[in-house]
Parts: sequence; C-alpha cells; structure tokens
Amino acid sequence: MSEIGRRQFLRAAGITAAAIPFSGLLASCSSSSDSSSPSASSPAGTPGSAAPGSAAATGAGKVGKIKAANGSSILDAYVNVIAGPVLYGKEFGLDFAADDNVQFQSGSAAIQTVLGGKLQIVSTGAVTCMSAIAQGSPFKIFLPYLLVDDTVIAATEDITSIADLKSKNPIIGVDSNTAKTAMDQILVGMNAGFVVDDLKNVQTIESSGERTSALAAGQVKVAVIHQSQLDQVAATGKKVHALANMYEAPGKFIKQCWMAPSKWLDENQATATAFAAALIKGSRELKNNQEAFVSACKQVIKKPPKDDELQAMWQLVHKYDFWPTDTNAMEPERIQNMIDLGVKETTLEEGVLTPDKVVDTRAADAALKMLA
Repeated sequence: MSEIGRRQFLRAAGITAAAIPFSGLLASCSSSSDSSSPSASSPAGTPGSAAPGSAAATGAGKVGKIKAANGSSILDAYVNVIAGPVLYGKEFGLDFAADDNVQFQSGSAAIQTVLGGKLQIVSTGAVTCMSAIAQGSPFKIFLPYLLVDDTVIAATEDITSIADLKSKNPIIGVDSNTAKTAMDQILVGMNAGFVVDDLKNVQTIESSGERTSALAAGQVKVAVIHQSQLDQVAATGKKVHALANMYEAPGKFIKQCWMAPSKWLDENQATATAFAAALIKGSRELKNNQEAFVSACKQVIKKPPKDDELQAMWQLVHKYDFWPTDTNAMEPERIQNMIDLGVKETTLEEGVLTPDKVVDTRAADAALKMLA
C-alpha cells in the first residue's frame, strides 16, 4: 500500500502548492469502462437511479479491476475502508489488493488524482467530497463507510469545557477539511453555538500525527485527534483530557465516504456494486468479531496499534455506530445534515447542493440486496 503526501504529489505533477479549484482539472477527467453492459441512463426526474431491471440497477455485468485513492492513512477506527474490499472482495468477484489503494495525506490531492484519470474512486471526508461536487467536479458519493469515529477534542488541563474554546481563546490545532468537519460535527451536536470558523486562534495542521506532536510539545492547547493519540500524549506524563468525542455527539452525520466520477459509475456498476458489497460485508464481520477485526488491522495497516489498543478500539466499533452496516446511510436527511454543516463551515454555499446532486445510491442499493 503506497502513501503520497499532497506536496509530493503536486511537485511530481508540476502543480504549485497553491490551492487549485477542483473544476480546473475537469478537462483531464477520464474513466475506463469495465462493464459488459452499455452505460445506464437515469430516468427523468430521478437523479442517481437506474431503470428497474437494467444492468446498472442490478449490478449485472463484468466486475473489473479498480484502483483507489485514499485521502488519509488507514486507522483502526475505519479499517473497514480497505479491509472490506481486500478481505471479502473475492466473494463478489472483486480483485482488490492493499496495493490497489494509494494513500495520500490530503483529500484534495486524492481527488485531483482521480480527476486526472490515474485512479478510479476516492475516499475522503464527506464535506470535502461535497465541496468538490459543488465546484463542478463530476463526482457522486456512492458509499459512506464511516459515520463517526474516535475523534476527540483533546485539551490541556487549563481548558476544561467546550465554552473555554471561545472564552479563553486557546491555540487549536485542526486540519483544513476532515478534522475540521469532525470538530464542527461535535460542536453542532453539542449545541455549542459556534463552529471552528468562529474561533480566533486556529492553526491548520493537516496530519493528526503532527497535531498530536504539537499538543504534546505545548505548541497548541487543543487538538482534534484520535483517542489513541490522546492516550499517547498522556503516556508521556502530560496532563491532557478529552473535552468531547464524536461517537457520543448526537446528530445524523457522515464522516467519510467513497465517491467516483458519474461517468465511471454509469459504465462500471458491476464493479461499484461488488466493491460496495465487499465493504459492507467486511464492516458487518469486523464489527461483530473482535478476532477478525484485530487480524484485519494487522493485515492492512502499515503500523498497526498494539493488541490491547486494537481490542479497546473494537469495543467502541462494536458498541457505537461507527460504520453503516444495515443501510447505505445516504438517506436525504443525513445528506442534507452534512450539506447544512458544510454551509455552517462556509465550505459550501447555501442553496448550491441538494441531496440528489450529491449521491448515487445504485451500487449501495444493489449491494444491500445481494447481502440480504
């Protein structure tokens, strides 16, 4: 499994480090068809759907090879994102190995690579996906895989409440997309009355590992990191605690999902359905079997946590709804909640997106029928 940082990708591609609108790469977007059936067309007035009985609606056709871009490193909290297709794909005719997933440290860089036609599908934060769609990129979300995870708002001992984030103006470490949205999801769920953009001393630190180091070194007083990373800081003797966590914050949200160009989805429903079925099957198996979860983490995570840490994570995955396993999690209410959150963050403009412009449920619906 390879890993590429955003700067490394941009440098290799001859692109400057400045932000590049997703729409700027639309002309280079391409897709390859591996379906034996012709492209399906959506019935009028039903975006993202296909005619009943068609190859696209049933997932019929040839399952082809697929290459994926992942916008972050694989962690135990969402090992299903790759473990599902890798470990359970063959059951559905899918040939997908760990090396078929290219890891980036930026969702934007991962999206740009798929736009360039090098890879076919991309996983990253839900609002990041929606931002790309809002800017004109020809994508649709076809499979959420992470609703919540063990993200926490970690703080040093003098920051004791959510209200302190605003009243005491501590330096806060957060990234520019997924972790920012995770923190906003927690704040909105807790009715804090503000989001990250309303806070004054926010530092953009893209990697959760770098945010963990900054918290340990005292460079920030608050950081959006994972529970296991907070435990690592605490193990050094530094007094830190979690102000709040994502998995106990109320609200219908999606943290991360898979998306693909609409043209690719039209031409490759069999492959998309097989991928979705394998991921959902893997999510179900790993959520309910601790031994299988630990084994999967050791197989697909480059540097897996220790066994006791993996067992602790499994307890959270098993107890809370980290992964959608019995629904495709693309119901309009949940999608609209994410759009509304993106508007609150000023990542999205109000009125630009609606749920039907964001999702394509064909593959997930077909996969759930296969698994019923």
